[in-house]
Amino acid sequence: MIALLLAGTLGLAAAEPEPPPERDLRTVEVLREECRTAYDRRELTLFANGTIRLRQGPPGAERLRLGEIGREEVEALEARIAELDLSETDPAESAVTGDWVERCRLDLAPAGARSRRFEYGRLGTHSLALGRLLGWVAELVEVAARASDAPREIAADYRPRPGDLLERADGELFEVVGPTADGEGVELVGVRLPLTLYLRIAALPSEFVRRVERRRGP
Repeated sequence: MIALLLAGTLGLAAAEPEPPPERDLRTVEVLREECRTAYDRRELTLFANGTIRLRQGPPGAERLRLGEIGREEVEALEARIAELDLSETDPAESAVTGDWVERCRLDLAPAGARSRRFEYGRLGTHSLALGRLLGWVAELVEVAARASDAPREIAADYRPRPGDLLERADGELFEVVGPTADGEGVELVGVRLPLTLYLRIAALPSEFVRRVERRRGP
């Protein structure tokens, strides 16, 4: 009888499931934003180990840049995301569509919060919570951009004027057309690429490395 009980006990111990393997933080995505038109694409990914991967350029010919933040910074960002009230944020915001219009998708998978996806136009009107999220994404873009070999000469307080010719980190040139109706954004057209961009003025220092010249005007 004792032998049978011992055998049963050993059998139960053997049947206990093994603990799941630890996640490789280098492959775990905390967030990923992809913005594209028919002629241009930008993808920003933050991994749980703190690596920031930025791909930008014409589809299929994007330039890759990598940046790093500390694991503590990743955890702090995950905590901020978990505290956001996204209940009133539309998962798919309405926006103008077309080959020239940039549409974005943001995938969130922070530790301690459920995965979410949002779709929007880069220059659209966002909820307060989504606007804060996109501000954090812009900060990550800036970190990866600073890690680029290309020197960054556009000041944080830069105010674009029509005719300014700006160079992006992938070497493409864009001319400033003028401000958007609300004064918070700017329209730019590609010099070599058949592409029109609408960006927040505050995002220009992270999107472009320098002002090349003025093509017209004072």
